[in-house]
Amino acid sequence: MSSLHERQPRITGFSTRAPCPALAAYVERFWWLEGDAVAAYDAQLLHPDGGCGLIFNFAEPLQLDGVAHGEAALIAGPQLTSSRLQLAARVKLMGVRFCPGMGSVFFGMGLDELSGFHLDHWPGLGLAALSDALTDLDRDAQQKLVERELLARLNDAPSRRSPVLQLLAQIAAHQGRARLSDLMQTVPLGQRQLERLFRHQVGLTPKQFSRIQRVALVRGQLRVGGSLSDTALTCGYADQAHFIHDFKAVVGMTPGQYRLRAKVAAT
Repeated sequence: MSSLHERQPRITGFSTRAPCPALAAYVERFWWLEGDAVAAYDAQLLHPDGGCGLIFNFAEPLQLDGVAHGEAALIAGPQLTSSRLQLAARVKLMGVRFCPGMGSVFFGMGLDELSGFHLDHWPGLGLAALSDALTDLDRDAQQKLVERELLARLNDAPSRRSPVLQLLAQIAAHQGRARLSDLMQTVPLGQRQLERLFRHQVGLTPKQFSRIQRVALVRGQLRVGGSLSDTALTCGYADQAHFIHDFKAVVGMTPGQYRLRAKVAAT
């Protein structure tokens, strides 16, 4: 199974594009998925990566963990665990994936307010009207329209909090394997204040962000066929119990189960 967050699914009709240079530090990518073939759409895993996004739906409701979402515009808030997205027979989606810690710039609120509203509509942001305007446009025009909207919001946004971004970048650079206490000592801000600002801007605590970064590293190792013991060691786990617990808490299955599914999906 593929993840719409981390790599291109093996689905006909899925494509991505980079944002314009002015948004490159904020937007990871724009993506589209369009098609009608019932058999092509197995359940897709949406793994947490610390980012958030928008989904504009121009066709049938999406099934997320068994719940139908028929809204025209959806917010994918920061996730702690992997979710299952079941695509309908007729699919026509456009998405925006924000870099970790950057969605708050455009939503005008702390991402801690969105953490509990994964793939749900948030009133007051004007997303439904934007979705209506996008409906009959081609992909070039859709991207230009969304980019204009995001740039307008960016111009009105307060400056970014550099201490938060400094810690976020360090956690990501170490792929969740470094001791948080050591990383936080390098940031010129008190621990409690830093943790509060981090949660506000990223939607996760530093510990939660670190965990999902390390689990993402594990997933990558397992997809290329690494053994469980070697993967645990490479990813900085001191014991198998902690390794299995962390992975299952995020992904919803054991590392062994995930490796088997990845092997089946690759055949």
